[in-house]
Amino acid sequence: MRTLLLLPLAGLLAGCISFNSSESPATPDYATFCQEKESQCAAVCGSAGVQAFSCKAAPREGIDYQCQCKKPEQRL
Repeated sequence: MRTLLLLPLAGLLAGCISFNSSESPATPDYATFCQEKESQCAAVCGSAGVQAFSCKAAPREGIDYQCQCKKPEQRL
């Protein structure tokens, strides 16, 4: 009986038992990151308008996202 309990433990310690997870690690989705970002930027800026927008996403380069709104006009 004792031998039956030690076999799974010995196999685990020897590295014979392994498992795989179907979940992917938390990495950004570079292919779709920039989709709809320009329209989101325009929505955030509202009536002031967008002054500058850029979006680049690549696995080896990382993510570069910029959204700058124009300053609202001040009327005197």
